[in-house]
Amino acid sequence: MILALASALAACSPLHRTLVPQPAATPETIPAPAAEGDPGTDSTAERSSAELHLACFQHPSIDAWEQRLRSERSLHRATVDSVARGARYLERLRQIVADAGLPPTLALLPVIESSFQPHARGAADCIGLWQLGADTARRFGLQVSDERDDRLDPVRSTRAAARYLRLLHDRYGDWPLALAAYNAGEGRIDRALLHHPGATLWDLADGHQVPRMSFDYVSRFLAVVRIVDDSPRDC
Repeated sequence: MILALASALAACSPLHRTLVPQPAATPETIPAPAAEGDPGTDSTAERSSAELHLACFQHPSIDAWEQRLRSERSLHRATVDSVARGARYLERLRQIVADAGLPPTLALLPVIESSFQPHARGAADCIGLWQLGADTARRFGLQVSDERDDRLDPVRSTRAAARYLRLLHDRYGDWPLALAAYNAGEGRIDRALLHHPGATLWDLADGHQVPRMSFDYVSRFLAVVRIVDDSPRDC
């Protein structure tokens, strides 16, 4: 995957946060697989084939980001480096995400969130691969204290992020809106939809109802998925 990306792509530093790199976690810090009955999981067969392929989304903004990722040297280099950094985690993270009934390619979201730096620290005390805030982390079962911060654990934080993403998708019924809410917060998307019920993210962006940063966040992520994911899909 990484070699294919290097030849196809054109990297990105995180779009919406200033990150402070920390020492990378070692493979030994990744816990063993979860026991059966891990909450928030179900069969991916319950989801439609098209829904499981985020690379199938079409919009001019995704096309534009894909072109930038393929042609701009700095964006290309940063994305290649980020995917290479995440190689030690991706197989396991994809499985966790898939076990939660979500598109496995959501495991690539840390490319945008943290450049796959497990100890990354961003704005508003957002920490880890998934840049979870302390309140959000606790909401989805993580311990956040002076003694232990589960956001720094790649597996525990991925389970929490998967639960959160599942909740957002169940709430909005749409991956672009769910991803925008992950970035901007549920309140921001709820307020926009209150005034524009039934609108898509693209509709809200056209009407300047969502932050440009969040619109670019979603478009850029979906462009990364298009380029990196080489699994069979039927769009």
